[in-house]
Amino acid sequence: MSSTSRHPIERWTSATAVENYKNQPATEITVNDRAATRHAIIARVRQHELEFIERSHWAAHRNRSANMRDDWNYEAIAVHTAGRSHACGPAALQLQAIQDMQMGTKDSPKDDIAYHYALDCFGNVYEGRDIRFKGEHLYQFNTGAIGIVLLENLIESSETDDVVGKALRFLGKLGYRRQPMAPEAQQHALLHLISILREVFPIKTLGGHREFPRQAKGDGRVCPGNVGIALVERVRIATGLAMPETD
Repeated sequence: MSSTSRHPIERWTSATAVENYKNQPATEITVNDRAATRHAIIARVRQHELEFIERSHWAAHRNRSANMRDDWNYEAIAVHTAGRSHACGPAALQLQAIQDMQMGTKDSPKDDIAYHYALDCFGNVYEGRDIRFKGEHLYQFNTGAIGIVLLENLIESSETDDVVGKALRFLGKLGYRRQPMAPEAQQHALLHLISILREVFPIKTLGGHREFPRQAKGDGRVCPGNVGIALVERVRIATGLAMPETD
């Protein structure tokens, strides 16, 4: 199946996550078997020579499954940046901190980490929220949208006028300037992960967080940053995916 397929396939192969999985015979599964499809995505990531770290291996908290909603037949992918407090650090610790923050928010606590996948600066792929559940990474637009967060700060200091933004601009004037960027390994992993997800789901749209409709609330005003948007635009050209439609 071509990586540019726009429709869910009826049958897929899975070299399941076992020892020496690349040399194991493929097992046919129906795409309607959602648990098997989740494992098949993991196996495909590993076949692309990328590390895949499941939730249990980065010590994710138990989600509030009773409150979560099923989702499937995804048609969109939303790319996020982890924000200015996360810049190429230890990915497992970053994910734990993000999950703690998102599930513990006083005003609107989330039922799990908001994103389905996270990519660290070395190109490793981390499982966030189980792909079988609807994410909470967009404002009022999560149905049918897979969330991928890049564990790097892609927001330029000029994009925000808060205390942190002003402090970063001041440091820049003193010569302490760090231009945000997504490492090559992270960009490489993003392209491969999108290709794999398109083998399974009818993905039509790729956008940065703020490109989706009604995202002017909270972090949606700037996420994934100017650098992140430039990366998303390059990936759209490479994949032929469309940008989100506006209201």
